[in-house]
Amino acid sequence: MTDTKVFSKVYLLCDCNNFFVSCEKIFRPDLSKRPVAVLSNNDGIVVSRSYETKALGIAMGSPVFKIDKEIKKYKISLFSSNFSLYLDISNRVMTLLERFCKDLEVYSVDEAFLPFENISEEEALSIAYKVKHAVATEVGIPVGMGIARTKTLAKLSNNYAKSHKKTNGVYSVLTDSKRQRLLLDNPIKEVWGIGKNMEEHLLGEGFSSAYDLAYADATYLGKKYTVQIERTIKELNNIDCIESMSEPQNQNQIMWSRSFKDRITSYDDLYEALSNYVAKACEKLRSLNKYAQKIAISIRTSYFGNKDKYSNEAIMSLDFPCADTRVFIAAARELLNAIYKDGYEYMKAGVILFDFKNTREFQSDLFSVNPDKEILDKSDNLMKTLDKINALEQDTVYLGAQNRLVKQARFNDPQHKSPRYTSSFKELPKVF
Repeated sequence: MTDTKVFSKVYLLCDCNNFFVSCEKIFRPDLSKRPVAVLSNNDGIVVSRSYETKALGIAMGSPVFKIDKEIKKYKISLFSSNFSLYLDISNRVMTLLERFCKDLEVYSVDEAFLPFENISEEEALSIAYKVKHAVATEVGIPVGMGIARTKTLAKLSNNYAKSHKKTNGVYSVLTDSKRQRLLLDNPIKEVWGIGKNMEEHLLGEGFSSAYDLAYADATYLGKKYTVQIERTIKELNNIDCIESMSEPQNQNQIMWSRSFKDRITSYDDLYEALSNYVAKACEKLRSLNKYAQKIAISIRTSYFGNKDKYSNEAIMSLDFPCADTRVFIAAARELLNAIYKDGYEYMKAGVILFDFKNTREFQSDLFSVNPDKEILDKSDNLMKTLDKINALEQDTVYLGAQNRLVKQARFNDPQHKSPRYTSSFKELPKVF
């Protein structure tokens, strides 16, 4: 009789299958075996596909107008992005996962790492199957489970679980034979953290598979390229190098950008659009209990066509960390004044908040005027009240600069948006 091997650290990666599509199918069981696709902002491109849609050869990022024939021929059901629904379902999934692992590391809206210590492969597999069953039955979302001693290997293992039916959605590479087989079967581009540029460099070095990379000189490649590639090589060899990456804690910027349904030709319309994007970004900032001290905006015309082209961006640093929508909208207006040019047809604008702080404390200089604490406290209370009201019904209270632009069809007109089944009383599912 042999002793059961116990591993000091094991990661279970839970990754939701075709997440946006799966969220839509929860409330549309009639589409369970039908091809479905979720579209981007203003229904421009495909951002999520069901397995049936993938089987038809519809690629991720396909422009809708280019696949119009396929949509009609195969009767592909289309949905506009419904982020209120997706975020709520995501919260339900993550809350459920915390029942299994108190140290849950949320990586993105549809995936999280569950780290365990001093656990055997048998125990890890048992937990993985329980997680998979619980998420499917209690939330309605199918997931894949990858099991490994590092996050990079867990990613590869999860991909294998999802793409091979024989695994039943769960795959472990805790044994070295399975790890090496997995590395041999995966080209370098499938390794987590290897972008297109790095892939080209590594192919030039003679590495074609994850197996080749695992046996490369980590120190040499780390010095020649980046420390990240050195860590990746170590991770492929069961050396845990990636620290906790739970999304809210590690997030250091918030970006909000959109393309317009119709081109914008006036300053006022562009300012209104940016004001709405600032409001959304600030709402997210406050949900993280953070303050930001810098803001950047960008505006541009289309890259295509015969019309005149123009793009520009500008950055501003505030005197002190802030989370007040009013302050950032005022800053955005100053930046827009500096870069706006008349006579162009603008098709996209964006806002980035960055340089995050945990508190409003800051180091002032000789010429700075310290903000009044009472005014800042009132600002915080006002924003908290705003968020509480809007949490019940989106955009109930808004600033005058926003002017309800995002509600106007000529700027944002999704044609296939499903109801907010789980976050609006007015849009609850109806039972007949």
